[in-house]
This record gives sequence, C-alpha cells and structure tokens, in this order.
Amino acid sequence: MEDLISKKDLLEQTNISYGQLYRWKRKNIIPEDWFIKKSTFTGQETFFPKEKILERIDLILSMKDDVSLDDIANMFEKKEVKREFSMDFLIEKKAIGIYTKDIFLNIYNNDKEIGKKELLIINIIEKFLVNSLITLDELKTMIPMIEENFKEIFNDNGKIYLFRKLGVPFVIGCKDYKQVVFDKNMVKIIEVDLIKEISEISRKLI
Repeated sequence: MEDLISKKDLLEQTNISYGQLYRWKRKNIIPEDWFIKKSTFTGQETFFPKEKILERIDLILSMKDDVSLDDIANMFEKKEVKREFSMDFLIEKKAIGIYTKDIFLNIYNNDKEIGKKELLIINIIEKFLVNSLITLDELKTMIPMIEENFKEIFNDNGKIYLFRKLGVPFVIGCKDYKQVVFDKNMVKIIEVDLIKEISEISRKLI
C-alpha cells in the first residue's frame, strides 16, 4: 500500500503555504487525483501519495525562481501539444552536447521530430549514456519500451527501470511501481521518472 502524507505534515515538511499548494493544483502542476480525502477521528482530511508529492514539490521549488508557473505547468501538461525542437536548438540552449546529438541522429537515421517522447530519450542519452551509467545496447533495449508505451506510462506518472541480471539487461515500465515485485537477483541500473526527466531537459529550453 502506498505511503500517504497528510496536508498538515506536507506543509510543515516542505515549508510551503496552503495558498501555494492549491495554486499549483489549479495550474495542474500537482494532479487533482493526488488530493485524497479520508475520514479521520478529527473529521475529513486531505492526504497525498508521499513519495510522489514530495518529489514533485522539490522539483517545483527548484524551478520557481527561474521559470514562470505557466511554463512549469506546460512541462507537466499531459495533452499532446505539438511543439517541435531541432537538435541544433537543444545544443544552442546547452541542453545537450554534440555526442548526444550524434547518438540520437544515428539511432533515428537523422529523421525524427522531437517532442516529449524524444526529449525523454535525449535526456536519457545525455544523463545516463554519455556518463557511462548505461551502454548503447542497453539504451537500444529501452527505446522500444518508450516508443510503444510512452503515452500510457507518462499519463500515469509512471517510471521505466533498467535492470541487469547475470549481465543481461531487462527493461520494465511501471504505471504504479509500488505494486511491482522485482527479482532480488536483478540489479537496478537506472530509474527513469518520465515527467521528471522531461521537465529536467525542458527547463533548459525555456
């Protein structure tokens, strides 16, 4: 069962105000379905999925001084907004390096529109492959999972995991990773939170 945190404890732990919390809700920066009403001995109280809300607030607070609320809201927007980027624009904004561009264009044969899904793949290349946390073969193992399941996993605030067992890579996509039990002999290599990774690279493009 997912750990919950009360609204009172959340505000105290994160040092944010009631007004900030509900302003972010109105902007859809924090999903409405994360506001969980439960009956307690003092009446009805609001709770949140603890890990998700703390991670999201930490991300918002890290951006809010440099990025407008509307731009932050756009990062978390789940509707398919048609916005395309060029690789040169990403390099100009210093979001990626030349090596990342070369790898991406090699995989997609120099012909791929860059939307949210592609930004995710690009950030995985830049963050994990370029820094030698994963191999090119492991990246290529992850890409089919992303291509086939991106929308469903992204819309459910899900994650993608890369594991190794006896040197063999395994990729698992989870809409609710807390309900998944992993083989103890599998070693987790990376954990990719789709919204977090896309937001991370999107911040550099604003």
